[in-house]
Amino acid sequence: MAPHLQRPEPVYLQLVTHYRDAITNGDLREGARLPTVREIAEQWEVAYTTAAKAVRQLAADGLVSTSKQGTVVSFLEGSTFSPADRLRSVHRGRVIYPHAPGSRIISAELVAAPQHVANVMGIEPGDQVVRRERVTSHGDVPVTWSVTWMPASLVEQVPELLEMAPIPGGQGTIGLVKARTGRFPQIGIDSYRQCAARASALIAERLGIAEGDPILRGENTWPEQDGVVLEFGESAIIEGQWVNVT
Repeated sequence: MAPHLQRPEPVYLQLVTHYRDAITNGDLREGARLPTVREIAEQWEVAYTTAAKAVRQLAADGLVSTSKQGTVVSFLEGSTFSPADRLRSVHRGRVIYPHAPGSRIISAELVAAPQHVANVMGIEPGDQVVRRERVTSHGDVPVTWSVTWMPASLVEQVPELLEMAPIPGGQGTIGLVKARTGRFPQIGIDSYRQCAARASALIAERLGIAEGDPILRGENTWPEQDGVVLEFGESAIIEGQWVNVT
């Protein structure tokens, strides 16, 4: 058997983990100032370049912002990441939800594709598709409703798509599809759109609001290079909920 090397996590990632945990568990709140890069290097007895790399990573993850005045926490406890954030995070091999907001799967099943889904995915109405529906909450308050539609053919290699549980490992549906099949949306031809709308009866029930209340509706379409749509997503966000933009 070939020898197996146990490699410790890079030092800069250990710093990232420390500050990420402090931010997401509330020890460092929005607007709090982090030590300077030089102070981090001195406190942790690491190279200045290592500390700087950790701060750049925190900024790339949307947890802090940097300026001439220093580095401050910019992570909003009530922020919701967009589908674009999620796709690019999986593509880079990172988890987009370090804070792991509450997520409840409402359904995970094979259903007949409704007309609007068939139109987007280039299939016939009534063809089978995967439908995963979830509600994401901050604390006890539902803030986001979403439905993910995916080709039924994926189920053979990714049976977890039909399980009433979050995808293990924090990688999400598309991350697990990539890991199992090697298939992934083509960055650059993915598309997104949003509009102000009124809550339907279903969305109102899921989010605990009144039918007709204002919401932000969103759609994302993630095709492969050959045009086959791997994921079509629909979402609704309640009034007053911020969406993270990176």
